[in-house]
Amino acid sequence: MKTGRNDPCPCGSGIKYKKCHLDRESQPEVTEGELRGRASKHRIAKKCFHSTVDSSGCSGKIIEAHTVSKSGSLRKISRNGKVYHFKPDLNSLFENNGKLVLKGVGIGQASTFPGFCAFHDSSLFSPIENSEFQVSELNCALLGYRAVTREVYAKEMQKSGVNLKRDLDKGKPVEVQAFLQNYLRLYEQGIDLGLRDLYKIKESYDQAFKSNDFSSVKYFAISFSEPPHILFSGSVYPEYDFSGNKLQKFGTDKNLDGIAINIVATPTGGAIVFQWFGESSVNKKLISSLSNLHDDVLASAVTQFGFETFENLFISPEWWDSLTLSQRQGLERRVLCGASPVLHHSPRCFIPDGNRYAIWTNPIRSQNV
Repeated sequence: MKTGRNDPCPCGSGIKYKKCHLDRESQPEVTEGELRGRASKHRIAKKCFHSTVDSSGCSGKIIEAHTVSKSGSLRKISRNGKVYHFKPDLNSLFENNGKLVLKGVGIGQASTFPGFCAFHDSSLFSPIENSEFQVSELNCALLGYRAVTREVYAKEMQKSGVNLKRDLDKGKPVEVQAFLQNYLRLYEQGIDLGLRDLYKIKESYDQAFKSNDFSSVKYFAISFSEPPHILFSGSVYPEYDFSGNKLQKFGTDKNLDGIAINIVATPTGGAIVFQWFGESSVNKKLISSLSNLHDDVLASAVTQFGFETFENLFISPEWWDSLTLSQRQGLERRVLCGASPVLHHSPRCFIPDGNRYAIWTNPIRSQNV
């Protein structure tokens, strides 16, 4: 049916058609330069995420806080002060025809986001920054807290960027306009659901810090004696386990179970740490499927998982350069899936693929679940 000038616009904006998409197909298309310019100015306000717990302690100066420790972890896998990273920023995608390209990044800029004031970044995370890392409820919660707050920041950035994309249908046929606007509507709904679950998870951290009670923290960790070949920090909603079993259903109004995962360097090697709050059959099944793998495939399985799942992932140049071309190309394809809002994980994506990307000798498992 033809839309009247004074009817609500079919794009769902709530604005009259004549003031929204009328004659959009005859308008000039948004140029690459315009899009880059808008993206460079597109930022959300900086804030200290710990102000919800201790607003009086905020120093007022928001810094670029590391989610992966600079001196404790990044420096240990760097070469000439740099690590490798796949950065899915708009400018890089334009320059490389939509392909994610591995680049060197200085450890001072790696894994940072404006999420904490200088005081809280220094004082709150001192136990895992200024001491040898030990697996404990508090230390695992601190790792998880940084990972979750960064995910909240990233999702809020995605939310604010939706409007930036709404003009991409200028100069396009009406059917293309309808497709894009419907896609953006569904994309925004997904972001909103993700934020809802992330805010709920962050409340658990807030309550633990306010009460100084970390008894509800659950963790599973694998310690290994080799230096890490990759480092990552993030929070996910597990969909499949390491055997290909479905863990939870996406796209519903039901709150999803989340889990924070970090790889850190330690004085004797490294550790991967899984952390969440309270009882979760989803997370227990995930870690059980990993823990049950044979020791000689653990490092490779975690490598697949990290590349498939996390954008906030940093790579040892020495290790990457030692891989075969086939191995590098396989991992690059996993990065593209993990960074895309439209590509999805397959049920078999975390099942070990037979490659030996790395090996941890005599890994030690520890847990409180």
